[in-house]
Amino acid sequence: MNETAASQPLDPTVTKVDTEGVEFRPMTSDDRQAILAFTDRLPEEDLLFLRLDITEPETIDEWIRNIERGKTRTVLAISEERIIGYGSIHHHDTMWTRHLGEMRLMVGPDFRGRGVGSALATHVFELGRQLELFKITAQMMSSQHAAQNLLHGFGFIPEAQLHDWVIDRNGRTHDLIVMSREVDED
Repeated sequence: MNETAASQPLDPTVTKVDTEGVEFRPMTSDDRQAILAFTDRLPEEDLLFLRLDITEPETIDEWIRNIERGKTRTVLAISEERIIGYGSIHHHDTMWTRHLGEMRLMVGPDFRGRGVGSALATHVFELGRQLELFKITAQMMSSQHAAQNLLHGFGFIPEAQLHDWVIDRNGRTHDLIVMSREVDED
């Protein structure tokens, strides 16, 4: 992927296209069915790692409501008119953690290793700057090594490892890793 395309901020009113033909744009309520189609294509092992079950229409509806309320901002990665990934920043401006945002990323298996995740992370980080957040966090299971490596590359550091903190769709517990990075670090 072209490094310049990944480092450009995402203006919510402008659609960006990188050199590989992947379009990055904000998610809207019109994307409900396309998000459900994306999640239908995810392999079962990816679904194990999701914090929320985004295969459920009700979950997508709540996601869209959070976007409309300003609690979530989501950038979609689209190739050939299909969603191939997303990156979100979640925050709540009335909580005592209002200076923090949580990043969530997912890239479909056919597009991993092509820079799509890095581009989404860059766009989400820029959204954190626009929201004037102090720090961005990310949570993942300890077995998600690729996600940890991606975030290490962005300067994230591990903050905590919580033993048996999360339970997957199959009822197995896993350690939770919390990583963070200050927004203004370069």
